[in-house]
Amino acid sequence: MDVPDLVTDALDGQSVLASVGIGGDDGVFVTPGRTLVYRGDGLLSDESVETYDHGFDRLELSDGRRRSSFTLHYYDREESFAVGSNHTQEVFRTVLAAHLRATDALATDERVRGVFRFNELTLVVGTERLLKHVGGAVWSADYDAHPYTDLTRLAFEEGGHAMQVIVAIEGAPERIKVPNDRAAEVRRTVEAVVLDFHGADSVDALNETLAPEEEPEEAAEPDYADSGIDSLIDDGSGGSGAAAGDSFETEPSTEPADHEGADGGDVVADSPGVEDGLVTASDEEVLARLDELEARVEAQTELIERQQETIEQLVDELRRGR
Repeated sequence: MDVPDLVTDALDGQSVLASVGIGGDDGVFVTPGRTLVYRGDGLLSDESVETYDHGFDRLELSDGRRRSSFTLHYYDREESFAVGSNHTQEVFRTVLAAHLRATDALATDERVRGVFRFNELTLVVGTERLLKHVGGAVWSADYDAHPYTDLTRLAFEEGGHAMQVIVAIEGAPERIKVPNDRAAEVRRTVEAVVLDFHGADSVDALNETLAPEEEPEEAAEPDYADSGIDSLIDDGSGGSGAAAGDSFETEPSTEPADHEGADGGDVVADSPGVEDGLVTASDEEVLARLDELEARVEAQTELIERQQETIEQLVDELRRGR
């Protein structure tokens, strides 16, 4: 819309970045540093313009049947203005985008492709990052930023009442619940922006490209020394066996070894448990013990993995404030 002369006089040298008509000659004009609300001549009031600085500490929005009230909280004051309810979303998006650029939450030339409000959740889809705010106010300094440059996975999970947008930043997943009535719009907006940012054709192709390359690791035997798990080896009499890593040395025999038999023939020293290349009963017992030990180690490893998954789930739920 055209910039009225009264607004031009109040710009103080700044340029108008965006404007929103709010009925008749009235309009909201946004500059890099301020929001100007213009009211045209009316039956009960003269032409006027009010200015509101960006960089507020908190923004509250109260929706009414006919009008919506914006309240801007600063450290030393609060100011407010109202617009018709049918203009609320566009004014909110325009004012918030300018505030985010002014406070460096968005880059100076970064565009906002979508702003979504769901009760206490506000989601801002920028061209370079995703911003999330949770709280009674629609925005404050307490928000989360997810830059697309650090993205390692993007996914969407459908649910009975809500869809979850899963954004993994450097491997750490963040789950954002969106009501189903707006889920398609949110998914369409987020997908389009992220795929365009990374130059991908689909979410699957994107995740395949972003997935971190895993370097092969040498298999290492689990170390239970400090885990509090009892030794899995016993000495056969109920007592604890030797700890892993202990070495056993046999004392050298002090008796002279016979190198000749009674008949003068050569005698080969018998190997314990081996007779003519056959496995003896003692070997079978050792193998059985080893199989049992291996099974018990695998069971303990599975238990530890399940405990780790439970811990990770608890951490994830604590992060989400559940």
